[in-house]
Amino acid sequence: MDDAALPADLAQALEETGAQAGWDSYSDALRADALAWIDAARTTTARSKRVDDVARFAGKGLPPTPFQ
Repeated sequence: MDDAALPADLAQALEETGAQAGWDSYSDALRADALAWIDAARTTTARSKRVDDVARFAGKGLPPTPFQ
């Protein structure tokens, strides 16, 4: 999966937290699941929380909360 497929808000969060390497280490399946989880958020607040969750855990080398 290339960087062009990343939503802008997630790309920004990964950059700001220095978590890009963690995201890149995720399997293709985990990245796809994480993106689907983010896209399934019903509100912008929920989406923002999910983006933050993915970036925070990617920075620690862990999968996002629902995939642990």
